[in-house]
Amino acid sequence: MRKRLYHRGYNVELCDEQTEEYSARLGGKRVIGSLLGVKQSIDWWCDTNILRMPDEFEKQAFEDAKQKKIEEYKGIQIMNDSEDDDKAWYMIVKGNLLKGSLPALKKFVDKKVVTK
Repeated sequence: MRKRLYHRGYNVELCDEQTEEYSARLGGKRVIGSLLGVKQSIDWWCDTNILRMPDEFEKQAFEDAKQKKIEEYKGIQIMNDSEDDDKAWYMIVKGNLLKGSLPALKKFVDKKVVTK
């Protein structure tokens, strides 16, 4: 049984487990590439109705942040993905993204957020 998933209404199927190549059928043509590339092709097709192959996109893989800092404060995770910027801290509270310095975010949590 092949691994399948759906992206924006299109069936994406794992073609080769060793190379992790995925495929999908768009506009009667088959696109084959990395999962991210196939998803980008589907997105491009849905938005513009123009077929682009996965290898035409520049970025084909995600890179994790080198030094991701996470601080737990009163049950809320405050994160920073930037190594050199102290004002690049962020947190998600009630579905809203809040960004700023670490002391400012902690002050916001103390004043505005009801924690357990």
